Amino acid sequence: MEVALVTLGILAFLGLIVLGMWLGWRRRVRKQSAIPAPPALPAGLGAPRLAVDDAHYVATSYTGTALERIAVRPFGYRGRAVVEVHPQGVAIGIAAEDPFFIPRERITLVARTQATIDRAVEPDGLIAVQWQLGPELSVETFLRIVEPSARRALLEAITTITATEHATREEHK
Repeated sequence: MEVALVTLGILAFLGLIVLGMWLGWRRRVRKQSAIPAPPALPAGLGAPRLAVDDAHYVATSYTGTALERIAVRPFGYRGRAVVEVHPQGVAIGIAAEDPFFIPRERITLVARTQATIDRAVEPDGLIAVQWQLGPELSVETFLRIVEPSARRALLEAITTITATEHATREEHK
């Protein structure tokens, strides 16, 4: 009988923890509900300059606050992704989400980094794309490409399309 009570107590405690996490996530989504939706894929986009099918979307956060995840769709959850670089910008399709588009002129920085919220990898293992989601809202989207040569190719392709728009740098603090 004592074992059953202890077990029920532990299960109730774990249930409260899960409930608290769920309520916290819902609160974050409500708090961020005014964040504008990212641009959809433009019509007539054409063939990409580079496509990476084995990418991992890690997170999108407010610029300079890598631990402040944006929770609204499509940014809320990590997942496998397809990343395409077009002359007009970068298309990102996260599994189970509508793809979104980062126009070239909104990209302010492309860099390599090592860590963001809930993900730390080898040095320079993440690509950070800093961009303007809204007129006064700068965000950073973090992508993980496991294969080093594909990671370099993606970084070069994004840097190439933004070279005339903005300065880029290799290291992101």
